[in-house]
Amino acid sequence: MRFSFSMLLALLLVGGCGGAEQPGYERAEPAQAITPDEASPDEAADLGGPAVPPGFVDRKIVYTATVDLVVEDFDPVPAEIDALLKRFDAYVAHSEILGSPGRPRHGEWVIRVPVDRYSELLAAARELGEPRSVRSDSRDVTEEYYDVEARIRNKRQEEQRLLKLLETATGELKDVLEIERELSRVREETERMEGRLRVLQDTTSLTTVTLRIEEIENYVPPEVAGYGTRARRAWEQSLSALLATVQTASLVAVALLPWAAVVFVLGLPVFLLRRLFRSGRKSPFSVPAAVITSDEDRTTSAGDEKR
Repeated sequence: MRFSFSMLLALLLVGGCGGAEQPGYERAEPAQAITPDEASPDEAADLGGPAVPPGFVDRKIVYTATVDLVVEDFDPVPAEIDALLKRFDAYVAHSEILGSPGRPRHGEWVIRVPVDRYSELLAAARELGEPRSVRSDSRDVTEEYYDVEARIRNKRQEEQRLLKLLETATGELKDVLEIERELSRVREETERMEGRLRVLQDTTSLTTVTLRIEEIENYVPPEVAGYGTRARRAWEQSLSALLATVQTASLVAVALLPWAAVVFVLGLPVFLLRRLFRSGRKSPFSVPAAVITSDEDRTTSAGDEKR
């Protein structure tokens, strides 16, 4: 049987795009997520996972939590966290401790724990100190998980068809090389999908708990604010606003000082020239009005005496 490039093209259309069926080759179905009715024990076993009973889908949920605690003494905290890890079969993915003895210290631990021990570890972690905030999140990746599984299954089928075609190929060298290139592409896509599936398996089988602990002496948890507390807070906020306004005004004044100096330097010569010009317009022989008034007063006084 002589191999031709048209047969290769037909094979790729059948295996990759779901085209018309060709004699001797099985048509690959488009990749889609497995529904509860479609899941079977054989499919799960082929992918290396546990057998899934018919009519049941194992939900894939990614759980994350962040616990913020306050303690008065930071010294026993690392040992308590180590005991917590051994108790719940967990491990630390990342940790960081800042500060030194005699000064306030704080640390952060990113803990990975099996999903079936997630709730227990979260409850035990809250007992290590005074909870300041606890936040938990979940994300359902079931559809993506089974979609990637189905795509991997289809790619493996496409790889098997290419291998069979390569074994029976007796055509030209360029056609054989074309099959090998397609085989390499399919394997690369399969490996990429398998990597994504491993990530999903890791994030759904192990949950992530971020534990933050800060050392604060004589810590008092915040209480519900009463009228006095609200009035004090309103006063403090108003005072802070006033202080911020004064600071802003002072900054504006400081910013305007260079411009004021420039205006003064340029305006002073103009002001002096105007004064000099006004004084130069007066006659040097003009008699002040006060002198004329005094002479008239003396003349009037002399006439009155003669009478």
